[in-house]
Amino acid sequence: MRDLPAPLYIKEEDIMRLLKVPNVEHLLYEMTSKVLEPPVPFPKAASKRQVGGEDPQVLLKKKKLEGAAVNTSKVVPVSSPVKIRVPGDVLSHQCVEAELMTWAQAIITQLREDQRTSGEKVVVLEAENKRSHTLIAEKEAALTSFESSRVIDDFKKSIAFKIIILDHVQEARDHIYERKIGVEVEGLTPSQASDDFPPSSDGDEIESELQKAFALEVDDEVVDIE
Repeated sequence: MRDLPAPLYIKEEDIMRLLKVPNVEHLLYEMTSKVLEPPVPFPKAASKRQVGGEDPQVLLKKKKLEGAAVNTSKVVPVSSPVKIRVPGDVLSHQCVEAELMTWAQAIITQLREDQRTSGEKVVVLEAENKRSHTLIAEKEAALTSFESSRVIDDFKKSIAFKIIILDHVQEARDHIYERKIGVEVEGLTPSQASDDFPPSSDGDEIESELQKAFALEVDDEVVDIE
């Protein structure tokens, strides 16, 4: 710019080409971001100036620059990183990605909720299983104890029954022996005792009569062991 002759008019296209800027907005942005040098008066316009006034062309350019400065404060150049034009397909992909993220988040939340519910169900089932095993063990112990006590009681009854039988047998033998040798039996005279068993009867007949009498007594005193 400084190498050009002073009275030469420079258009916006020339400035854009020299500064290598893409458009006018960027040119205004570059111009307003730097300190502008004061305008150099042209020799031709010296006769048209009024006393104490400025060249009308200089004033017009000043107004244009001031207006451009006001507009550039509101308009950001295209090459500025603040304003980026995004193609439509990119926006659609971003929308789809956002929807997928929302859907995935909902699925993850549901899976966590299902996992928590499943954990609670597992705890409840384990507690019920433990309680069932405890009840089964208690019933088995009670049944074992009951069976053991029942077996013991049955054994005691069997022993008592055998003792009773042995006592009766022994009493019957003593009674037969006393009658046989003619010893007086309590409540009977020797003649009465001899009448019960005649002298001609032998030992087998006496034993047969004893078994019949003992069978009748056993039927009356039998104990239920079932």
